[in-house]
Amino acid sequence: MSEKSGTEVLIVGAGPVGLALGVDLLRRGTSVRVVDRDPTPHPHSKSLALWPRALEYFHRLELIDPLLERSLTVGALTYYLGGRIVRVGFGSLGGTRYRYPVTLPQSATEEVLRQGFAAAGGKVEYGTEFVDCAQDADGVRVRLRVDGRETESRARYLVGCDGAHSTVRERLGVAFEGATYPQRFLVADGVWDAPLPQNETHYFMNPSGVLVVTSLPGGRARVFLGLREEVAADRLAETARRLASERCTVPIRAVGELQTGVFRVHRRMADRFRVGRVLLAGDAAHIHSPAGAQGLNTGLEDAGSLAWRLAGIRGETVAPDALEEWSRERRHTAASVVADSDRQTRMWTLSGWRSTLRDGLLEAAGRSGVLDRFVAPRQTQLALTYPGDGSRAGKLRSGMRLPDLPLGGRADRAWLHDRVAPDGPVLLLFAADNRDPERLADTRRAARRLLAEEGAGLRPRRAVLVSARIPESVPGDDGVEEIGDPGADVHRAFGITGPSAVLIRPDMTIGTAFAL
Repeated sequence: MSEKSGTEVLIVGAGPVGLALGVDLLRRGTSVRVVDRDPTPHPHSKSLALWPRALEYFHRLELIDPLLERSLTVGALTYYLGGRIVRVGFGSLGGTRYRYPVTLPQSATEEVLRQGFAAAGGKVEYGTEFVDCAQDADGVRVRLRVDGRETESRARYLVGCDGAHSTVRERLGVAFEGATYPQRFLVADGVWDAPLPQNETHYFMNPSGVLVVTSLPGGRARVFLGLREEVAADRLAETARRLASERCTVPIRAVGELQTGVFRVHRRMADRFRVGRVLLAGDAAHIHSPAGAQGLNTGLEDAGSLAWRLAGIRGETVAPDALEEWSRERRHTAASVVADSDRQTRMWTLSGWRSTLRDGLLEAAGRSGVLDRFVAPRQTQLALTYPGDGSRAGKLRSGMRLPDLPLGGRADRAWLHDRVAPDGPVLLLFAADNRDPERLADTRRAARRLLAEEGAGLRPRRAVLVSARIPESVPGDDGVEEIGDPGADVHRAFGITGPSAVLIRPDMTIGTAFAL
């Protein structure tokens, strides 16, 4: 058995989560291998939707432009409740430049990430199967199989991104706990002719079962149907046409061939996301109903939250116990997403008086604006938070995502996330009283002191000060970058009324916050 020289991180699985993690690590100067047992990339659509938080991650990876070029923007989720229509809109979302989700086949998402991985110097090793692994104090010894021949390789860390039937998870002996929904679902991709807006996802809550129509780029769409009957494989397309016509409130017909499949929906989560130096991410760690289209998005957040920690451990700027923090945080988020998806799935499958009650509640929530104000931010994952240390500054709390705001009040200028670069922890400071030279000078001195402090936890590499400075009051170059906030728009949006500091992690999460 031959042995290949070691790498910092070995990733099993070249799906979107494994590829995103690989791109992120290479961009952070960390050596990585990505292996996949299949001989070629998957051509299937699979997951379709990317929510704003995932789009922000593609922006940080500098892959947002090719992704959007392949995408279709979704302006609203529309629910058809008999003769009533309720919409969940995204136009009022704040705190992000990517207010609207997009749809595209998962194969296109993977293509963008594969190209990014190659541009960063990586090459996916297809036809390479993970067999087993063993850990020691310094790393992981991994057995791989290529062309029927086994090889061994060393890595400091191993990440299983190998899907719901993860071999890595199985070899670790990690339980995958949960349940399977009794109902089966039929999916049919193709060209569907219907007088429905292309930039919306449509939910038809019919007494005979749910119908979901999601538009895709290129004039195609995915039709998703709940099944209450056994259907032979050679009748799937015929059944999709018939049920879509029965459940849709407007005429709908398939044009040409359909790609069809039947599947059951599961909700499961690994009882651990980390065993020593081996970690689980994406579907290998959590799976759930496609209701809400959260699976791929949650997996991408797994990757974005993990990459900076692994790179920081290599550079000795992050303690190894940060991986346990990652496991706790991501299990917390996965549990929340699984619960949300479970509620949506049960809502889809209600019948009788329960479906009547559901329809009434949805209509009332739509009229009152509750869906736009509360459901949309949670659906887009912008409202998801980690358990923090309880600290806060104005509206900013530990564990929450730092909202992204246009600077100078104009979206065509720089945005806050671009100035708080994701290369390492950043100390974000607010001068608060932006016309007081003394207050501004005091805040700058506090920034220098905090940067120089030694201590446990994340050490910020640099400081960014938000102020509406008076030119003559600005001291000389002291290593503290300054962001102009002449109208106090940023201070006001964050509810900052006094000099404050917020530690921002590279995944744009607030680590801690305090008054100065």
